[in-house]
Amino acid sequence: MTSEPRWHPDLLRRFVATPYVFSSGDDINQLRVESNDLEIALGVRNSDIIHRKESRTGGLLCRLIRDMVGPVGGSEISMLSDGPLRILQQGRGTVLIHDRERAELLGFVSRRVPVEELVSSLIPRLLGAQPEEKIDSTAFTKK
Repeated sequence: MTSEPRWHPDLLRRFVATPYVFSSGDDINQLRVESNDLEIALGVRNSDIIHRKESRTGGLLCRLIRDMVGPVGGSEISMLSDGPLRILQQGRGTVLIHDRERAELLGFVSRRVPVEELVSSLIPRLLGAQPEEKIDSTAFTKK
């Protein structure tokens, strides 16, 4: 028997390294961007929506992982809100979560989502800066 540790695959990608880190601001209003993709880290750091005071109170941690091996396909966007959590899913490979209580924006970004779309459309929609699409409530009623 050997005492070597066994490394199991991280199928949920919970332990992905985020070597690209940018921070700005003081302790209370610190903006911190972490990613495994330099283009995402730079795009989020430079985006206007992240720096607007009305989109966030206090600091914000953004941890975004570019998922190069995850599923792709579809472009439909769905949103779910429950208390302090707000979740945006685009297609099968992109999931973004904003936790207002913990001031965190976490997500997996599909390899097919361009950074421009992420910072100009998806993140603003998640943070509530863009109006959500209205859903016809009659579609959910029995006739």
